[in-house]
Amino acid sequence: MRFFVSLCSLALAVSSLGSAASGAATPNRAQVQWTTAAIAQSEATTLLRFETQHYVVHVYERADFTYLNVYNKETGFTDQDGVLAYLLPPEDEDVWQIYANQQGDLEYRAKINPEGETELEIGLIGGPAAPPAPGFNTTYGFPHQYLGADVDTTLAALEELGWNVDQTESDAVALTRNQLALNLKFDPDTGVITYTRLIDLT
Repeated sequence: MRFFVSLCSLALAVSSLGSAASGAATPNRAQVQWTTAAIAQSEATTLLRFETQHYVVHVYERADFTYLNVYNKETGFTDQDGVLAYLLPPEDEDVWQIYANQQGDLEYRAKINPEGETELEIGLIGGPAAPPAPGFNTTYGFPHQYLGADVDTTLAALEELGWNVDQTESDAVALTRNQLALNLKFDPDTGVITYTRLIDLT
């Protein structure tokens, strides 16, 4: 009889623990979405990331596509969540590299210049942008810094750093160093680099 009571007590305890563990471990929908987004971004290559007073901006590349995230610190919501983005063509002598979302009523422009200064502009599509918000805590991925640069000057600098030209085409060049490959595409008329990608060969 004592053995039977002990088994019943043990079963009740296990059942209680299981219920408690189940309740504590069940994530809410927001936690699942945030975790899924974090995992997806961890598998991507960061092109640009910075903060402003009210936002956190992240531009990243995954599977040859560029995406934009804009997190609103004030509301706690992500205004732009993994939306497709593109690099705007430079205007005149504009030195800023500008990434913008491809769809939506509002246009979010994440900007960086050769000095590493960043800005976020938000405005209606086709309309005037609001005053740019300066960024801080900036990180950007190599070789993003070579976008918009002259290809001949860039190649000379890369060769000094130990990169070797592996293949050249009329509008592209591939370099290697150790277990890394660097692909550059450029405008054949102007020699301006329009695309960069770093590949780990290991």
